Amino acid sequence: MSNNSILLIDPNFDPANSANLSLLVKIGADTFSYVIIDQERKFVHAVYDEQECTDGYEKLKERLKNDAYLNLNYQNVKIATHTQNVVYVPNELFNENEIAVYTKFFADADSQNIYVQPSQQQNIYTVFSPPYSVEKKINNNWPQSIKLVHNAGLFELAVQFNTDTIIIDFTAGSFQLVYIKDKEIAFNQNYQFEGTEELTYFLLLIVNQLNINVQQVTVNTCGIINDNDINWNILIKYFQNVQLLTLVSDLDTSILDDMPAHYYTSLLALQQCG
Repeated sequence: MSNNSILLIDPNFDPANSANLSLLVKIGADTFSYVIIDQERKFVHAVYDEQECTDGYEKLKERLKNDAYLNLNYQNVKIATHTQNVVYVPNELFNENEIAVYTKFFADADSQNIYVQPSQQQNIYTVFSPPYSVEKKINNNWPQSIKLVHNAGLFELAVQFNTDTIIIDFTAGSFQLVYIKDKEIAFNQNYQFEGTEELTYFLLLIVNQLNINVQQVTVNTCGIINDNDINWNILIKYFQNVQLLTLVSDLDTSILDDMPAHYYTSLLALQQCG
């Protein structure tokens, strides 16, 4: 493993039992992570996370060669991947018979398979296509896997908020932001940044363009951020209400007891996606 990676695993984990377990994989632009869960026992067996990858897609290929846990036979597999080929369509505008209307906005014209992901809790359809080479690798290893977009977990977390809320999920060099207004997702975007100036610029740009009341909105943040670190201090400088977001679930996450609970909120939330 690299200096930017961590593997936490239950000492009693039996790989021979993998056919009864679930694998959730999250591939970011600059990160790669996965979790192994026993859904029946509500138990987290393993978490792998690597930050500051040069390329999340290449990291997937590397881990498939070197990580025995990824190559086990699982009961079900969900893959959430970063892609430029994605369009978010409000429910009232979505027509399943006219998918081509949405795919014309994709960054890559040669997209192969198109997926439509209805958010279980919100009135948004996500139309997306993973990069062809990545999808091919995924299908070769997990032919029956469920394909999701990278921020699918955040969308499912959004349902719990009844007031105007911003969710920010940090990696070491990027963040995903979801803005909930009037109990619905009004905006979401991914940003890569270098240093506090770029982070500040993006945050203020979002606030100004969306006319967000920084005194009233609540910011819930998770991922690679800590109380009183640089990014946290920027948030509390510009927003009145900032708090850490942890997953509310019945999962036994005892293997994470020595880690900040909010680090893997969005990864673990993928279990809620269908």
